[in-house]
Amino acid sequence: MSRTLTAALSAELAADRTTPAYLVEILFSTPLRLSSRSTLTWNGNTWISRDLRIQGLRYDVGTAQQSGNLVLGDLDGSVTVLILREGVAGRAINVWKFYGAAPAPADPVQIFQGAGDAAAMDEKSAGVNISLVQRSARELYAPRRFMTRATGFSILPVPGRIISFNGENFKLERDRG
Repeated sequence: MSRTLTAALSAELAADRTTPAYLVEILFSTPLRLSSRSTLTWNGNTWISRDLRIQGLRYDVGTAQQSGNLVLGDLDGSVTVLILREGVAGRAINVWKFYGAAPAPADPVQIFQGAGDAAAMDEKSAGVNISLVQRSARELYAPRRFMTRATGFSILPVPGRIISFNGENFKLERDRG
């Protein structure tokens, strides 16, 4: 499949050093659209400048699974508030990669389409680390969230207790990990 490069992308790729930029879309009730470059408009949407990194993005061809981490700077706490209010487990997340400062409509290439799995807030670095997983594969497994001290539960029921929810009974077990 051939692709015609825009003049801006051709110039960027001809430079001595190129640095990729990312566009990240997290589909909260009001979508959060972030750019690792300056605030810009692409695909009819405004993408807000934010310190963000994509780490360890993997694609396993044998199982068609994608995974990785999204690290967001969160000095103002706005991302932490969104995650605590709406959750990130199972929430759709899309990532595009591009080069240059202002991408043409065809420049960004989607490198991840999946969901958030879990989030960890780091007070020391004022950041949030979101685990990325392939959406369809992760939704096959339940539960997607665990009741632990790390996820904010300070009083935990004893293992073996039966909890009824939405017409189903769940037996609590200790973490096997």
